[in-house]
Amino acid sequence: MPPISKPRYQSVADQLRRDIEKGRYRVGSLLPTELQICESYGISRHTAREALRVLTHDRMIERRQGSGTMVIANSRQRFNHSISSVQDLLQYGANTRLSIKATERIPADDDIAELLECDVGTEVVHLHGVRSEHKGEAPFCVTDIYRIAGKDALSKRLMEVSGAVYALVDELEIGHIGMVEQDISAAQIPAENAAELGVPKHSVCLQITRRYFDTGGKLIVAAVNLHPGTDFVYSMSLKQSRG
Repeated sequence: MPPISKPRYQSVADQLRRDIEKGRYRVGSLLPTELQICESYGISRHTAREALRVLTHDRMIERRQGSGTMVIANSRQRFNHSISSVQDLLQYGANTRLSIKATERIPADDDIAELLECDVGTEVVHLHGVRSEHKGEAPFCVTDIYRIAGKDALSKRLMEVSGAVYALVDELEIGHIGMVEQDISAAQIPAENAAELGVPKHSVCLQITRRYFDTGGKLIVAAVNLHPGTDFVYSMSLKQSRG
C-alpha cells in the first residue's frame, strides 16, 4: 500500500518543531508571524493556524495576544506523573487544575450504567472538564466524572462545582478511599473533545477510567480521562518477589 501522506499543517508543524529543536528559534524568541509562515510555506492562514495549534499543544510555543508567538520549550513536553499509591493518585488531583465546563443531571445510558453498575435510565450527576498543570497552560486531558445522583451532601456539592478546582471534593480524602480501580485502554478522541485539547479529529488517545470506592466497598464516583496518546507516559516499576 502507498504511504499515507500527512496533512499539510502537520508537515509544517513538524518542520517548525525541528527548527526549534535545532535552535533556529530559541526559547524566549518569537516565531515568524502567521503571514510570514504562509509566505514561507505557500499555505493558507487556516493551515498556518493549525500548525501553530499543534505546537501549542506540544507546549513548545505560547501565543500571546499583541506580542506574537513565543517559543517556551525546545522539545515536545509530555505530562508524566508517577503514581504508585492511592495517596499519589489523590495528590495528582490536588496538584493539577481541573476546569469544569459543564455540570448536569442526566439519565444513565448503557456505557454509564455499566461504569456505575446501575440500571439504564438511573439519574446521574455528570461533570465535564479539562485538566491542566497550571493556569493558562494547554489542557493535557479531558475528564468526565459520574456519580449516581442522590440527596446526599456529595451529590449536592458536585452539582455546585464550577470554574477551576484542584481537589475535587473533600470526601475524596485518603481516609475515605478504600480502593481505586483503574483501567487503561486505547480509544479515539471524539471530535468535540479533540477541539478542547487542540488535537486533530480522530486522534488516538489513552482512556483511563478510575472508579473510587469507600472503605466499605461502595462506589463513590467514577472518572473517565482521555489523554492524547503522544502526550501521556504511564510508568511503573516491578520488583522481583523473593520468598
